[in-house]
Amino acid sequence: MAGNNALYPIPHPAKKPFVGNLLSIDSASPVMDMWRIAQELGGIYWLDMPGMPVIVVSSPALVDELCEEARFDKSTKGALRRLRAASHGLFTSDTHEATWSKPHNILLANFSQRAMQAYHPMMLDIAEQLVTKWERLNFDDEVDVTRDMTALTLDTIGLCGFGYRFNSFYREGFHPFVDAMVRTLETVQDRRGLPLEEFMMKKQLAQQRKDIRYMHTMVEDIIKERRESGADIASKPDLLSYMIAGVDKKSGEKLDDKMIRDECIEFLIAGHETTSGLLSFATYFLIKNPDVLARAQAEVDSVFGTDLTVRPTYAQVNRLQYVLQILKESLRLYPTAPAISMRAKENTTIGGKYTIHKKNMVIMHALALHRDKGIWGENADQFNPEHFTREAERTRPANAFKPFGNGQRACIGRQFALQEAVLTLGVVIQRFRLIDHTDYQLKVKEALTIKPEGFKIKVEPRDPMALRSRPGVALADAAASKVAGALAVPMTTRGARHGTSLLVLHGSNLGSAEDLARQLAQAGEMRGFSTTIASLDDYAERLPANGAVAIVSASYNGTAPDNAVEFWRWLDSADDSLNGVSYSVFGCGNTDWASTYQAVPRRIDEKLAQLGAERIHARGEGDAREDMDGAFQDWADALWPVLNSRFHIEADANAAKAEALYTLEELPPPQTSGLVESLGAVALRVIVNDELQTTTGATPSDRSTRHIELALPEGVGYRAGDHLSVVPRNSPAQVERAMKRFGLSRDAHVRLKAATGRKAFLPVDEVIAVERLLGDYVELQDVATRKQIGTMAEHTRCPVTQNALGASTGGDEAAAAHYKSEVLMPRKSVLDLLEEFPACELPLAVYLEMLSPLSPRYYSISSSPKVDASRCSVTVGVVSAPARSGRGTFEGVCSNFLARAEPGDTVHGFVRATTADGFGLPDDASKPVIMIGPGTGLAPFRGFLQERAAQKAKGTVIGDAMLFFGCRHPEQDFIYADELKAWAEDGLVDLYTAFSRAGGRKAYVQDLIREQAGSVWKLIVAGATVYVCGDGSRMEPDVRRTLSDIAREHGEDSATWMAGMLVKQRYVLDVWASN
Repeated sequence: MAGNNALYPIPHPAKKPFVGNLLSIDSASPVMDMWRIAQELGGIYWLDMPGMPVIVVSSPALVDELCEEARFDKSTKGALRRLRAASHGLFTSDTHEATWSKPHNILLANFSQRAMQAYHPMMLDIAEQLVTKWERLNFDDEVDVTRDMTALTLDTIGLCGFGYRFNSFYREGFHPFVDAMVRTLETVQDRRGLPLEEFMMKKQLAQQRKDIRYMHTMVEDIIKERRESGADIASKPDLLSYMIAGVDKKSGEKLDDKMIRDECIEFLIAGHETTSGLLSFATYFLIKNPDVLARAQAEVDSVFGTDLTVRPTYAQVNRLQYVLQILKESLRLYPTAPAISMRAKENTTIGGKYTIHKKNMVIMHALALHRDKGIWGENADQFNPEHFTREAERTRPANAFKPFGNGQRACIGRQFALQEAVLTLGVVIQRFRLIDHTDYQLKVKEALTIKPEGFKIKVEPRDPMALRSRPGVALADAAASKVAGALAVPMTTRGARHGTSLLVLHGSNLGSAEDLARQLAQAGEMRGFSTTIASLDDYAERLPANGAVAIVSASYNGTAPDNAVEFWRWLDSADDSLNGVSYSVFGCGNTDWASTYQAVPRRIDEKLAQLGAERIHARGEGDAREDMDGAFQDWADALWPVLNSRFHIEADANAAKAEALYTLEELPPPQTSGLVESLGAVALRVIVNDELQTTTGATPSDRSTRHIELALPEGVGYRAGDHLSVVPRNSPAQVERAMKRFGLSRDAHVRLKAATGRKAFLPVDEVIAVERLLGDYVELQDVATRKQIGTMAEHTRCPVTQNALGASTGGDEAAAAHYKSEVLMPRKSVLDLLEEFPACELPLAVYLEMLSPLSPRYYSISSSPKVDASRCSVTVGVVSAPARSGRGTFEGVCSNFLARAEPGDTVHGFVRATTADGFGLPDDASKPVIMIGPGTGLAPFRGFLQERAAQKAKGTVIGDAMLFFGCRHPEQDFIYADELKAWAEDGLVDLYTAFSRAGGRKAYVQDLIREQAGSVWKLIVAGATVYVCGDGSRMEPDVRRTLSDIAREHGEDSATWMAGMLVKQRYVLDVWASN
């Protein structure tokens, strides 16, 4: 049996020669066919598909293993990868790609339960369009349920996503975008990877390319219009605003317009396809189960009330528990994302005997999983919303219900989808009788998702009198929202300060728990406590015994939030007594994920008690599906009397003298510029700023290279080889020159106004110091252009000066030559020319318009996070030399800005992955490397060597390394000499140094490479990657020529060999042009 089964002991159906199991799976119904085979072969089997085996898993025990994120991850093979031509984003990206991590990090909080309240008015807007259409139907009109639900979900994601109205309920057909999208999805689904497929589908693929261009253009125009409108999150609280404004905390970067475009398209594809299928299936089950429909109507009537002119509120929607159960049961029987592609991170075994290789495609078949009789009972194929009572969810295994994917790759919009679906089903049930006039028999249509096909019903408005006679309706109509109690200390009172310590700790990914923690800390402050608020990680291993500790924490897929991971690990390993610690815990959760509901706060509460801490107040629980704020207020309301009693605080301590609600403090203008905000730069604190060159002794250097270490804010990380982008400020001397030239005092302030219809990068319509405008916003030292000189001439009345300026602006060769010799080569700026020609009467406003925005400068990071991830260093060559113009000294803007920074100062910047493909250490530390970096080109290689030293210290096998470093003189600018020599003595690297001005023959790095040709070639043959960092105009071409000569001497065609090294990313450059 094993001989006929390549993946034995995994079962497989009979296959045919050449095509394997291709004919076992119909391209029109792959999900249902896989379910049929699972019913025959069991919870695991494999299919022999063209080019690869596909393993299909639905056994709950085996799915449990697939859900272990340390072993398995989402796979994008097949249809998802083919969809990347249309959009490469959250849905279609692999987990390691920035196209997943950056938007995921930015948007995660915008899909939390707490964020749904902002989308509620927009969701309700579209839901009301649906019911208005249905209310206006004639008695004999049919409702195409799938079509209308598709229109609803498309219009909802269009409005909530990027403020665009597709107006699907006002069209005969769909918007052209939808038609293009549907054709694209159908083409993706039709492709099977067969021989000659592209030829056979030539016409269809041409149409797909046309459709994709249309979708791209339309969304790009929407993004462009939004940017030009200047709308922000306050005026347009939709996902597009969040994507434009959001910054990825880990990389410090924003999303570019291509990523935003692709995310918009993916939201439309994934967001409307899945939710419309869910609502269509739920409607089908309601008409086939009148008892369920009657119970749902009773719930809706009691919550929404009788007055159809009163719009349901966000809070009311979240009270429709039975409607939510109906939707979840619909997702169980027909999950609209029914098959989840996965892959093993390494070769592994599941079930103790089934081998899964990294190359295998694994399908977690959710539809079959959801009908497993061992979990769902003998009637698993029958519709029963009781499967999703809260008690049933709590007792069910964690991975028995997987309609939204798994772990961190689970659908980011799942809360959005459920909120929209509950609202829509609620208003439909409230207003209509659903009539199954054809006795519809379910037929499932498959594309990227599944939906009922040909599903049509009729609807009639419900009898208003029947609505009013429902028990409980009067209560719903009279319901009043709960007024905050525990946290609402009257604003006219503040408790007398007794100073009892109250430490409030939070564990939060999406911000909800942190927000509640801040409310608690503020309320404690008002009651006279000395409060401190921090993350749980900040207090791992150091919970105080004085005062009280209040913890507010959530769970993230059953694991600790990002800022509670260290605390969680400490609790698991702690054996120290926590006697004397007084604590209470409040947990945030969502019963939609019943198996992990309150898992983390419950464990924290129990473990603290086990370790000897005293629980002074019972743990509270807040459910995002209910009134979490109210539950939190109830818990906190009961906490204050406990604390008063525990710490002997007088009951009347809160009755203090009234104080004003607000105080006002005049502040100086903000220190960050618009450039800082637009780039998403973060504050970086200077820790170290040391001179690396030797400026004393017998041969002192007259130049400067600075070693600068900066503290990184939480959430900002980097890799060895990355760049730090620094936002500079012009030097005070340059700013003072400009202000003096325009006759302005140092305290001068102005207000700029922009011409109608024109975009400005400078701050307009606000009072701002001219010193800030010139220091933080514009380039003062750029070489003047001929156009700028022409503008100066236009603002000059003196004929002598006019002629002098005009000599560079004409269209003839003489003017070009004059400009080159008098302006370009001496590198004169507009400011230089204004000083040279004092008769020019250029207004300040025109001068500002002429200047370019101040740009960030990029420096290679010269450290490794494996040494200290909380800080990074840069190696800065300070540019300072006599100006070519002959007027004073030219100083590099950013290098001198950094040189002036002192420890404790703040600069602004962000980490940027190097744009040089492959410029990072190999993942395999045993791979050899050759590093070539004269001067400050050494910077990334110091980070590389730090990283390898840290790996070696942990016992990792480290590959051979050669470093070629060049500078002027060993006693002047041999930077990091002691470190490099120590690493060489330790065997970490072979160090070769060239000195160009140390007396005798000048030597450069290419000369050293020639001298070590044999060793260099040996390492290259062994697979070494060659890295070059530094001057790209002279040094790198010389290095390339030397290496090519060595290759030719070893029998290679030098041009072909070098081209191959470049293609394979084994000759990798991070270079810049020298001035």
